Amino acid sequence: MKNIFEIKFFDFIKKNGLIRPGDKILVAYSGGLDSSCLLYLLNKLRSKLAIDLGALYLNHQIRSETELAEEIRFIAENCKKTGVELIIEKADVAKAASEGGLSLEEAARNARYEILKSAAAGRGYNKIATAHHLDDSAETAVMKLVKGASPSAMAGISESAGNVVRPLMFALRSEIEEYAALNDIGYCQDSTNRDIKYERNFVRNEIMPLIKRLNPNFASKLSIFGEIQKRENDFIDSAAVNFFKTLCRHDERGIVFGAAEFAGLHLAVKRRFILHALRVLCGGANEANFAVVSSALDFIEKKNGGEYRELITGKFYASRAADFDPASRYGAFEEKITFGAVTPHLRFEGEGFPCLTVAEGETKSCDCAGFNYVFSLGAAPAAIVPAGAHEFGFFLRREAAAGPLVIRRFREGDKIKLYGPRGGTQKLSDLFTNAKIYGPLRKFIPVICAADGEIFAVCNVKLSAYALRAGEKNSGEAGQVYFSARSKRIL
Repeated sequence: MKNIFEIKFFDFIKKNGLIRPGDKILVAYSGGLDSSCLLYLLNKLRSKLAIDLGALYLNHQIRSETELAEEIRFIAENCKKTGVELIIEKADVAKAASEGGLSLEEAARNARYEILKSAAAGRGYNKIATAHHLDDSAETAVMKLVKGASPSAMAGISESAGNVVRPLMFALRSEIEEYAALNDIGYCQDSTNRDIKYERNFVRNEIMPLIKRLNPNFASKLSIFGEIQKRENDFIDSAAVNFFKTLCRHDERGIVFGAAEFAGLHLAVKRRFILHALRVLCGGANEANFAVVSSALDFIEKKNGGEYRELITGKFYASRAADFDPASRYGAFEEKITFGAVTPHLRFEGEGFPCLTVAEGETKSCDCAGFNYVFSLGAAPAAIVPAGAHEFGFFLRREAAAGPLVIRRFREGDKIKLYGPRGGTQKLSDLFTNAKIYGPLRKFIPVICAADGEIFAVCNVKLSAYALRAGEKNSGEAGQVYFSARSKRIL
């Protein structure tokens, strides 16, 4: 058995290209059964594989000092005996979980990979090896399925991800136990592995035994299903990535694509594209269960209404963006969908035009809805361009413009003071309706205000009673300042 297991281990590594001659591998070593067997195997085959080895132990600071001391003593002695460099690190997992709103398991997993990658990079290790196996993969698939994850999750844990390799992904836990017994491989027992308050322990100790009563070979059968699913995933992923590369715009603001182009995709590709967008924008798609994906689809297809939807609280949103041409006076638009991370590159008030300030003598720029805007406040330009498609300007009494001007999006309830003998005010919502500027466009039109909120103008739409058009007053009067806005298509 031990020779057969070692042959299977070596063949699995070679077949999947996990380890190559000259690799310097850092093993995630907890001292438990799985990682102890992995370290033993890699060390035994070190010459045959032509590799260097190191091990990293992470103290999560959630167990008793007595238990930890014994565990650290064991792994230190084992590494010394085998001539493997040992790195010992610690992380306050409980604090990280509390501050990040995570479970202890999530915080521990994040800490492990972060520290492993940092240590590997700092000490010249090009590969990280973890001891995941088929039972781990089956448990992960069940956990994701119960939470409503997409079918792609049933592929389980992959044998590699970036520079992380998992050489035991061919083996069942029972095979590893048998190999450890035959080779007298010592290991530690983590008391927290028996505590079913942890999600994985509950699945491992309570759910999996019930499943295995129906099918004792569940983990092996699931691995076959996972292999099939993986290859089909690859095909669907390639179609989703192709859509992303050819028909989407992607920059720091998010991912923008046409609703009509998206509608032509197969449903499976649509779903996978949403997952891909999550990975691109938020660094992963762990929280993208079927409900999240369905909500995104419904939003795009206008089944759940609204112009903005936060799909994962604090992380990921979708919005309907109006890609407009100022030359059209905002009268025509093509509907676009924007996916973005909730933390934007500028301060947004809701979703729409960014909020910024311009003081006298300043020039500021920003990007919005495929256009670059340049705003300035100060002396009148040498040649005043009449208000038009890409240039908008007006004079303002200096006393009215005391302090910086605020450029922002439209807000419900906004009113503008009207010029003329009748005076009065008008709601911007009514102004937009009369000008045939419809809902999706309104949030992208710059509104120019005083610091106290008084609206001076709506770009290319309306001037207030406080604003003076070029030529209405002597442009050389010291009591006036000139505000200008220029826009240029960038996307």
